[in-house]
Amino acid sequence: MNKIIYFMKRNYKLVLIIIAVAIFIVAFRKHQTADNKEAAIITGIHNIIEYAHYHPAPLNDDFSHKVFDQIIEDFDPSKRYFLQSDIDELSVYRDSIDDEIRKGKTDFYKKIYAIVQKRQAESIEYINEILEKGFDFDKDETLNIDYEKIKPAKTKAELKERWRKYLKFNTLSRLYDKIKDQEKKQKKDSAFKPKSIKELEQESLKATKKSIKTYIDALKDMEDMDYFAIYMNAITMQNDPHTNYFSPQGKERFDMGMSGSYEGIGARLQKEGDYVKIVEVIAGGPAWKDGKLKVGDIIQKVGQGDEEPVDIMGMRLSKVVKLIKGPKGTVVKLIVKRVDGSIETIPITRDEVELEETFAKSLLINDKNRTFGYIYLPKFYIDFKEKEHRSAASDIKKELEKLKAENVEGIILDLRNNGGGSLSTVIDIAGYFIDKGPIVQVRDKNDKVDVLKDEDKNTVYKGKVVVLINELSASASEILAAALQDYNRAIIIGGNSYGKGTVQNLIGLNRVMGDNFGDLGALKWTTKKFYRISGGSTQRKGVIPDIIIPDTYMYLKVREKDEKTALPWDQIDKARHKIYEISHKLQIVKSEQQRIDTTALFRHIKEKARWIADNKKDDIIYLKLDKYIEDIKQNETAGKKFDSLTKFESQFKIYSLPADLKDKTKSQDTVFKTRRKKWIDAVKKDPYINEAVKILEKEF
Repeated sequence: MNKIIYFMKRNYKLVLIIIAVAIFIVAFRKHQTADNKEAAIITGIHNIIEYAHYHPAPLNDDFSHKVFDQIIEDFDPSKRYFLQSDIDELSVYRDSIDDEIRKGKTDFYKKIYAIVQKRQAESIEYINEILEKGFDFDKDETLNIDYEKIKPAKTKAELKERWRKYLKFNTLSRLYDKIKDQEKKQKKDSAFKPKSIKELEQESLKATKKSIKTYIDALKDMEDMDYFAIYMNAITMQNDPHTNYFSPQGKERFDMGMSGSYEGIGARLQKEGDYVKIVEVIAGGPAWKDGKLKVGDIIQKVGQGDEEPVDIMGMRLSKVVKLIKGPKGTVVKLIVKRVDGSIETIPITRDEVELEETFAKSLLINDKNRTFGYIYLPKFYIDFKEKEHRSAASDIKKELEKLKAENVEGIILDLRNNGGGSLSTVIDIAGYFIDKGPIVQVRDKNDKVDVLKDEDKNTVYKGKVVVLINELSASASEILAAALQDYNRAIIIGGNSYGKGTVQNLIGLNRVMGDNFGDLGALKWTTKKFYRISGGSTQRKGVIPDIIIPDTYMYLKVREKDEKTALPWDQIDKARHKIYEISHKLQIVKSEQQRIDTTALFRHIKEKARWIADNKKDDIIYLKLDKYIEDIKQNETAGKKFDSLTKFESQFKIYSLPADLKDKTKSQDTVFKTRRKKWIDAVKKDPYINEAVKILEKEF
């Protein structure tokens, strides 16, 4: 009951905001009624942002200019669609997008959408014509991929030429791969008869045609709402990078990502001509358990239960997915064409499909008869619809209990590449390592500060903890790492984290605009900012590790501070909290940092990071075969000095927990065994986990 009350206390303000916004928009409707779906969406989003965003950007001509430039970039990032004349024609809207937003108008969108459709249709003609002619790989020419500096094409002939060079590069890269593959076969087998360059060119061209057909099918599969979502996000992101519009389909994908599961058959699909092909059967899902559906099968018809199957010829992929997905316990009937040409009917009972790669998991690491635990948490997941369903918090608690049962001397919590997720799970997980107390502070647009606390006095794990983070550890990951650092409850190691210190809420637009226009999708908007219990925001600055370890991201522009519309860093007062004691922490941090800084492996990694950053500045690609090969060879030669980095392997013994091996569903699952072996092999080759173990071996 206490948890329910606490949850209500945390979320009642969101309810009040939603009610207030709904009342505001009802009043707004008296003065202006949206005349179509797009107008309803833009009206709803504008008013929510204006009323409830933490720091809404001023809606003026400057805002309009930024939106205009962003939309042009988003619809044509590689400068292969728009002509300069198109942009000139659209420029009449450059100063008026802000006015359209206020009035709920979509004239600019309709105009740019019409141009995009026209240019895409023309590009398909270019592509087909270019691929029919093929390419001259002896012609000395280059492709410039610095799209920010490339100006829009002035003529259709110039656009067509850009497509030709892009498609030539696409084919040339395939040709190079085939040449290299043939050289390897010749070395292994002296009797191998190599194909001529001309034959390889034809094979490469054929592969490009197949790849481009998939691209064109995906282009044709895009619905009007997909384009409108691109348009709306160019508007919403001017407030901050994390205020986003989700189309109905996008909202479904967001929910699935947050929960790590969905209801369906457990298969990944891809458009194949007029039909749809099975490209993966997800381990553990209904189709996998049934065993009849195979990778490569072509779906021709889809039926619901005993109903007559529907022919899906020419149907959009998104609509086919909707036909196949459905509530747990219901039956979907697939008419498929096998790779041998036979036709078969496969009925599958839908069930919950869990995306296992999104869930927490753990291993044991043994060194010289000392055993440590390793937990990998890829995201902070939760199912908002099913509160009793598994979550990051419940899973981490189980992993901690299993590791405690093995009497581990310390635990590594790996939050690298974890982009965040549910705030409630962070508070619960942080609480597993402390008695009770504040975890994070949250300030709203009116400068009111709430301190979110762990109210549970129980501590699940009291032993030594090392937390691994990197530049892609964001949001919820940073809250957890910062809280454990501020409590002095763990030693944080790795790279400086991402720096996302903002809070978002999600609301379905139908809740504020009514149901007259069908499903309007949803808005995720920034309502608050996070602050550490020590007072500073994680925004832009992120979490600075106690021990900094170089990695290949360190010189790349991948953090929040590199976003044009990122909100600023600031700080507030500290929240009173307990400081735990880590014996000899200062000495450990100092000595380990010195050791890492002078370790050849990490100096090498730092050197590679600089090399990668410098390589990203090389924007010219050679399109003449011999020059292309020479350029790649030069890069390969330069990169060979880093080959030793892939040869690292720790000497620790790494293995699955006995509890996992006793689990019948896992012990009898060959896919689980295969994946687990690959994971253990990867952990052995991970120098950062190796360093975390070395730190845990210190006495603290």
